[in-house]
Amino acid sequence: MSKTNSLQLLAEYGDDGQSSDDDVPGPRVSTKRTFKEDTFNTSASRLLVPDSIKKLKVNQAWIDVPADHQGRLRTFEHERGNWATFAYINYEGHEGIRHLIESIINSVPVVSMNEVDDFHISLTKTVILKHHWIFPFVNSLKEKIIHHKRFVAAFGDLKVYCNEEKSRTFIGLEIVNGYNRLLSLVKDFDNCLAEFQLPQFYDDPSFHMSILWCVGDMEAKLNEYMPLLNKRLHDIMEDYLNENWCVLANCIYCKSGNKMFQFPLE
Repeated sequence: MSKTNSLQLLAEYGDDGQSSDDDVPGPRVSTKRTFKEDTFNTSASRLLVPDSIKKLKVNQAWIDVPADHQGRLRTFEHERGNWATFAYINYEGHEGIRHLIESIINSVPVVSMNEVDDFHISLTKTVILKHHWIFPFVNSLKEKIIHHKRFVAAFGDLKVYCNEEKSRTFIGLEIVNGYNRLLSLVKDFDNCLAEFQLPQFYDDPSFHMSILWCVGDMEAKLNEYMPLLNKRLHDIMEDYLNENWCVLANCIYCKSGNKMFQFPLE
């Protein structure tokens, strides 16, 4: 075909007002039309939602099941983004403490006692932090701790304690030496809590290390056994003179959800 004829055909095509993309073969086929057909004509090939996904229940209300955690009633309702947080001094148990716990359980058969999960002295209440507060809160704690030195806190007698909700009762070893040092830490931590508008520690705290707990308000019942239990305590202390019946406060711990932070004392 000559160059003249080719140009003439192109001119005729351009003048044809009735032509459409469907009339043009090969590379002139409209990609826009092809996309439309491939995208919107998919009713027959649309993926089905799996039955396992359909059966999922979204936004279910959290329900506490005390049987899942030895009958304890949780103080805070579980909510995404809320982190239970508290500061404390850790204590490593020893054979003498284990013997004491066993003796108490055997001496108080009328109350079902449970050993605590870990031994510690609380320096704050358990408070709730939003996730984005955790690191600012921890940094504030760290600043408050800088001027504190390590010290020793000694145990005294056994005492009975009941939580604010009266949902659990504890038997713990009271702190009789090192009280003022603990109180100084608490005051600084209270200032940190106030910055975040969180509940502060008790006004007149009785520092102690809980070793056993039971469900409900059993304070009056357990107090009946205190003379006997403290005699057992003194006997066991004499039998285990070489054991550490005091707390070496050389590090402060802060637990927030599953995150753990440590602040060594000089």
